[in-house]
Amino acid sequence: MAYEHKENTATVFNNDKKSAENQPDFTGKGKVGEKLMDFAMWKREGKNGNYFYLSFKTPQDKFNNKSNNNDPF
Repeated sequence: MAYEHKENTATVFNNDKKSAENQPDFTGKGKVGEKLMDFAMWKREGKNGNYFYLSFKTPQDKFNNKSNNNDPF
């Protein structure tokens, strides 16, 4: 049985397939409301310390725009 996320939760894992600096450090899936989403997360350094930058989108978005080479999914 596949893992089912509870509403408004996500799970991200180290991105072992990262081959370029602009690709996410972590990727995963989660639920925002009732929608299943793909998540990408980067470790960043700011002048006030380290932080994480998070992006999420619906899974079908990754197939709709193939011209975007910077797409982390």
